[in-house]
Amino acid sequence: MGDSTKYKAPKTNSMAAITTYVAISVIIFIYGLLEIDQQIVSKVGLLIFGLLVFTLVEYLFHRFVYHSGKDYLEEGNWQYKVHGVHHEHPTDKDLLAMPIPLAIMLSTIFFGIFWLIMGINTFFFWPGFFIGYAGYLYVHYIVHTRKPPNNAFNILWSHHHLHHYVYDNKAYGVSSPLWDIIFGTMPPKNEPLPRQKRRRPSKN
Repeated sequence: MGDSTKYKAPKTNSMAAITTYVAISVIIFIYGLLEIDQQIVSKVGLLIFGLLVFTLVEYLFHRFVYHSGKDYLEEGNWQYKVHGVHHEHPTDKDLLAMPIPLAIMLSTIFFGIFWLIMGINTFFFWPGFFIGYAGYLYVHYIVHTRKPPNNAFNILWSHHHLHHYVYDNKAYGVSSPLWDIIFGTMPPKNEPLPRQKRRRPSKN
């Protein structure tokens, strides 16, 4: 793949990142299971709720942060550095995840925010949230590095490819189309699978 961009984005091994985040999440959740006296149903419920909340945060960040501004594909804009470079080079597997130290720092900030809101329940909610991020990274990785699968992932593969190659103002959900359905940003039905090539942003 040719690399004409002047901005050299930091490279990250997605699988190493996913393994790290899952391991951290499991350790925190097990600590909560062993040390905090609370019903197991409540603990698992908070874990699942944290995962669901992550899918919403993922959607909101993708739509209103990464795609904010007039043109996120222009190298002079900060949106390009955090997301546009991925749209420029969508098949570069080392541009599919943010650097691990940065992700851990941001996850720590989220842990602090959740602690202020829900206190000790954070030990169950936050692992679900962080596992949600790991799951997002996994889906994002296989979507950009694998051929369309003959299983449930085909829906996510098609959804995200439509975002990249046809409608960059729709299909913001990567790990789930749920919030696209709720907020009305689903692509038209029966849209043919797109060719993998860069395109200019859609006009709103």
